Amino acid sequence: MVAARTPNTVIGAGRSSTRAKRKSKPKAPNWNAKLRPELEPEIVVDKRLGDRLLLPTPLLVAEEIARVPTGGTITVSQVRSNLAKRFGADRTCPLMTGIFVKIVAGAVAEDLAQRHKPRWPVWRLVNDNGTLSTTWPLDDLYRATRLREEGVRLGHKASAWQVLNPGSAPA
Repeated sequence: MVAARTPNTVIGAGRSSTRAKRKSKPKAPNWNAKLRPELEPEIVVDKRLGDRLLLPTPLLVAEEIARVPTGGTITVSQVRSNLAKRFGADRTCPLMTGIFVKIVAGAVAEDLAQRHKPRWPVWRLVNDNGTLSTTWPLDDLYRATRLREEGVRLGHKASAWQVLNPGSAPA
């Protein structure tokens, strides 16, 4: 005779003693902690291309965004180019710049959530093709509204806001 295989649960009063773990809601990231003011920019030699590559910091990216005048916009490529010129590098790391742009946008979103004045005008930063990124923690409708208030012409194409004259800020 073969014993029946049963699950390793104790059944009592109509309920199983094994408890399913509840999935907890993921915590929102602390964007201000990710700003890391102790970081210093670094220039390294890119082994692949052999040029001097600037590794920026989140606050350097924020500084560059803050230089854009009211009513102007700047592309991510222009931010990288301006930082490279400023530090005497051939170019700025595109991966780190993209990550830091998102961190700065998250910090501004936290400022707004706490009803503080935004520290940096990240709404003036657009993708290289002139669209407003939809993956940032800061709402693209908010950014489009702020740009329109500053006199920037916008359109709406393929579910993304499009600046009609991207990169209108002086370099």
